[in-house]
Amino acid sequence: MTERFTTKMAVFVMLRNDKGEILLHQRASNYLIGYWDFPSGHVERGEEFRETAVRELMEEVGVRARPEDLKLIHIEHYSIETDYVNFTFLCDKWEGEPIICEPEKCSAIGFFATDKLPEKCVNAVRAVEAAGFTNELTYSVTTRESYEQLMHEPFPG
Repeated sequence: MTERFTTKMAVFVMLRNDKGEILLHQRASNYLIGYWDFPSGHVERGEEFRETAVRELMEEVGVRARPEDLKLIHIEHYSIETDYVNFTFLCDKWEGEPIICEPEKCSAIGFFATDKLPEKCVNAVRAVEAAGFTNELTYSVTTRESYEQLMHEPFPG
């Protein structure tokens, strides 16, 4: 009999300002501490992906967005120590001033030009970058080997 496994799901939001810069925050706990990431979080049971994205934007950076203003631009199948399907949404229409709402999880925040990203960014950011920051839907698979190519460093641990 084939062993069944559970795949976790997460959403990431590429919040873009009127200059075309994207919002990133620096991780302060759990995974890839010190790396820059999109606002993101796990999908809760019964929650639609866009609802997750809207919730995470408010919880992490204090920004309001509407589900209909989010566009799915990247799907990443992450398969290393556990399996994830990561959904990245683009959000150009939002309200508020991004701030750090969870200082125990985030140590810095800022907008960056897509050609001037911080040196250390998480795989979700690098996957969207590798796809060319396009507004069209793209797909990638991240394994241990492709992680090392994408991140230009060995997989941690």
